[in-house]
Amino acid sequence: MLSASLLKLSNSLAGLYGAALVALAAVTMHLGLKQLTAAELAVVVSALSMLAVHALAILLLGTKPSPGKLEAAALLCWHLGTWLFVYTLLAGVWQLPLHFGRLAPVGGQLMILGWLLLAISPWFGKHK
Repeated sequence: MLSASLLKLSNSLAGLYGAALVALAAVTMHLGLKQLTAAELAVVVSALSMLAVHALAILLLGTKPSPGKLEAAALLCWHLGTWLFVYTLLAGVWQLPLHFGRLAPVGGQLMILGWLLLAISPWFGKHK
């Protein structure tokens, strides 16, 4: 189970992801469309889509009164996976520092693992 402080942090991060999503979408629309190729724009849209889906999933799971261990592990996988995947894709397009292209698949795998942990969580542990 996650402590109340970790749940608060998780929910706060989900809010920051939402804010980042809106800001990045605005930057892409106002500046990026003139500068990005079709392939680069597709990468940005993919990154922002994953950010949106996982921000909502994290927020929803983080509002559960007492997530179990598998759900807590799912949250952690989603947070780390989202950072690795989204930042790596955007860093490649926008030429940001610390771009390590090989981290995007690791981030994607962590996000998938988080969903699989969520899928099996009702079958293990205490559920009301």
